[in-house]
Amino acid sequence: MTAVEASKDFKEPPKAASVAEQTPDSTLQRVVDAVICVGLIVWLVFAWKFEPSTIAFPAFIVICTVLKIATKRISNDTLSKPFAMVLGPIATAMGRFSDNFWAIVFAIMTLAIFVVGIIVMPDSELGTKLDRVRSLAGLVVITLVMYALSNNRAKVEFRLVAVGMLAQAILAIFVLKTSIGSQIFSFIAKMVSNFLGLGKNFGLKFLWAEAALLNNFITNVLPAIVFFAAFIQVVYYLGAMQWLVIKFAWVMVRLMGTSGSESVVAAASPFVGQGESALMVLPFLEFMTMSEIHTVMAAGFSTISGSVLFAFLSMGVDGRALITCCIMSVPCSLALSKLRWPETEPSLTRGDVSIPDNGEHKEVNVLHAAANGAAQGMTLAGLITGSLLSIIALFNLCDIIFTEFFRYLNPAKPISINLVLGYVFWPVAWLLGVPLQDCEKVGRLLGMKMVINEFAAYDELSFLMGKNAQRKAERDLTARGELLATYALCGFANIGSVGIQIGCLGAMAPSRRGDIARIAVPAMLVGMMCTLCSACIAGILL
Repeated sequence: MTAVEASKDFKEPPKAASVAEQTPDSTLQRVVDAVICVGLIVWLVFAWKFEPSTIAFPAFIVICTVLKIATKRISNDTLSKPFAMVLGPIATAMGRFSDNFWAIVFAIMTLAIFVVGIIVMPDSELGTKLDRVRSLAGLVVITLVMYALSNNRAKVEFRLVAVGMLAQAILAIFVLKTSIGSQIFSFIAKMVSNFLGLGKNFGLKFLWAEAALLNNFITNVLPAIVFFAAFIQVVYYLGAMQWLVIKFAWVMVRLMGTSGSESVVAAASPFVGQGESALMVLPFLEFMTMSEIHTVMAAGFSTISGSVLFAFLSMGVDGRALITCCIMSVPCSLALSKLRWPETEPSLTRGDVSIPDNGEHKEVNVLHAAANGAAQGMTLAGLITGSLLSIIALFNLCDIIFTEFFRYLNPAKPISINLVLGYVFWPVAWLLGVPLQDCEKVGRLLGMKMVINEFAAYDELSFLMGKNAQRKAERDLTARGELLATYALCGFANIGSVGIQIGCLGAMAPSRRGDIARIAVPAMLVGMMCTLCSACIAGILL
């Protein structure tokens, strides 16, 4: 069933009421909002007085909160009118030129940023000029490969692709090259680690105090997954998640021209992960175009979710790099997906950003929401545990058979699957800008991530970093190799996740199961390319 055929029987679900249509707030609500604003301003003053060097994050929180309250009380038309007065003439002037012209302009701007960075930045342990040139070459190669594999090169919207790459570059510069960006994302990483640790430090400690003292995958990760799932369900119930995602998606729609449904899924993926993000647009799934389904799946493959983030943080992986890569993957997944599978059909949500009420979150109160979330978290924790146990055991069985079969060729150095993966992905690691002495190790990590999953790859990275609690070892990676590997592994793009997405999306949209199965592998490759792009951009700017 194509999107055009399905749209004949499609009745668009009711949208949430606009700000102007909602019931006016009570006096109590207005007082609460005023108290929140005053309290945050007082907090900002104290932060500036006692710790002026870290004022960036308090200021960011105050600005975001004030904007949230303002958008709740003022209609969209009133808010957008000043921007329209300023940006209207600019948009009119830009409209005089074709999209291809602006695609060239944005591509040149992106390339200029990278070239200037390569020239200006001095050599350091994090990268030399030659390393950065290799990272730039890797970014160009990935883009050209995606274009060569495009299923309809004549329909590619180059402006969309160029804007996505430029947005990814600007975000990377903000985090890696500005003090305010570094402060904000470092603070977020620290807060996320402390927040997700509550599941172990309080929940597990109450249930089993002795287990809370242990430092392993079961005690570190599974409590965090259950706790985060319960938290997300509560946030859904309160409406905060929908608000956050729809604002993020609105930016993507206006910036890149993608449809509302695929933008919502891309914006939600770093928070809730693959599968769950598609639930936010469940009524639209049956009627999505092939390109939109491809984008939805690619967005899920291109990032990790908050529920598994603590697993990697507990392994000693750089939290700022993980969170940065997750956010960078949003515009990149849209850009590369539309490069690989451009839009050729009319979309039902083109230019529209909404999250329809699909009945998935109909809890009666906060406790009901938390209980449902905990149940979902237990299911997810069980699936992750079972998958890791079986896949890693099966992989090692294959590795033993493989090594035994080839051990007569080179008894001094047994040939294993990991060794083969290291050399197969060696050119990929080299193009990322990884130092030569680390290319085989990082290549092995990339292979493990695709063949097994990201958990096994990050566990091996933790071992190479000398931070693995179970397998003590000396550090065996350079600082640059470690950071680029962190970016390159930050996604769900692996063979196991292909089955997960086919199962999840197929259950949500039964009539599109054939399309979903056909798109899954290309979407997984796009998801992997997104994390490699993030690694390349980080390599250019280090």
